[in-house]
Amino acid sequence: MTAFVEAAAKPWTYWISPVLVIGAVLAVLAITAGYLVKVVSAKYPRQ
Repeated sequence: MTAFVEAAAKPWTYWISPVLVIGAVLAVLAITAGYLVKVVSAKYPRQ
């Protein structure tokens, strides 16, 4: 029974890991872009 559960769990980790990595990278990019828009653009306003 344990071998069956482990065999069923492996495909889950294979496809979910790229989804999590892409989501984490996009989250870091979104936080960086939000920081630049809100903080840096307020420091140097357009004239």
